[in-house]
Amino acid sequence: MTDKKMVFLIALLALTGCEPKPRAGVAALPEYAVQTVHPSVQDVTIYCEWIGRLEAEVTAEVLPHVEGYVKQRCFANGQTVQKGQVLYLLDDSLYAEALSRARQEETEAAAQAREAQENVEYYRPLVQDGAVARQTFTEALRGAEAADAALAAARAAVESAQTNVDYCTLRSPLNGIAGFADADVGSYVSPNGNPMVTVSCIEPMRVTFSITEQDWLNQGGVQGALRPGAELEVVLANGNVYPHRAVITGVDNVVADTMGTLQMDARVPNEGDLLRPGMFVNVRAAVKVLNGAMMVPVGAIVAQQGKQFVLVTEASGKVKLVPVTTGVTRQGLIVVQGALKPQDCVVTVGTQQALMALAGRAKLHVLTPAQGGKD
Repeated sequence: MTDKKMVFLIALLALTGCEPKPRAGVAALPEYAVQTVHPSVQDVTIYCEWIGRLEAEVTAEVLPHVEGYVKQRCFANGQTVQKGQVLYLLDDSLYAEALSRARQEETEAAAQAREAQENVEYYRPLVQDGAVARQTFTEALRGAEAADAALAAARAAVESAQTNVDYCTLRSPLNGIAGFADADVGSYVSPNGNPMVTVSCIEPMRVTFSITEQDWLNQGGVQGALRPGAELEVVLANGNVYPHRAVITGVDNVVADTMGTLQMDARVPNEGDLLRPGMFVNVRAAVKVLNGAMMVPVGAIVAQQGKQFVLVTEASGKVKLVPVTTGVTRQGLIVVQGALKPQDCVVTVGTQQALMALAGRAKLHVLTPAQGGKD
């Protein structure tokens, strides 16, 4: 064997002996499939919501102008009533008697006034002819004036007595719904007592709510979404959206010292008398539009040490964390801001496995949107 062949064999044996061999007992990294999507770019409307309370447009307490006993209640609790409709009848017997006496006194006063005037007319030609003294005619004139004054007083007494009789009939001061009666047949009522019933006008309904001064400033003041005349969506206590929108009618002129809030006033139609005073509702308004906002599924957000990230897969199969700031959610999507691009593949299913791959403890089989992810 030549020297050259010997050197070649020695080198070959050396290379063969240095080839690395798998270490016994070391398992291969597990491989997981993850799904990805591309971020969605769209215009997003930002809504703000506040708690409101419903109030009657007008509330009137029915009180008597005269005292007496209730003879009849002419309405049912919760009944719809019209303006001028009779609600109560009081016992008017005493006032009717007073009216009868006043009318009798008026009749007597009228007779005396006629008699006094006849005396004046009788003495007038006689005093001109000198048949009677002027003093007699003057006394007749004074008597006629006194009789006329007495007649006027009697007529005023009749009107007063008639008013008292009329006051025994209590009528609704407005169109609305009568509350529960606080006085019933046999109850003694007086002008200084408690209201007999409350009538509320609930068409339309008044909606009052308060917003923070920051909300007021952020939405642009009287030029913003909460300006008078703007519409609000009303959400009832059962979660249903009311079919009619409320319209803002006024904004308070001062911020409350204790709460730092500004009171708003709105009106909403009350279809079928569904709404009642005292109910709580939520009112919301579109206060801002985010043009071209980037959105990802809510499940794509990963929290690490108090911060939020999304996991983005690279073409090489590696994974990286991209820090984001989150915003509002819409139908399972959440607005994100950060160094994210529309063409990025964001992990939505298998985020824990992607974190394992990021730590070098797993391999990934990435399903891009075209391979089975969702756009």
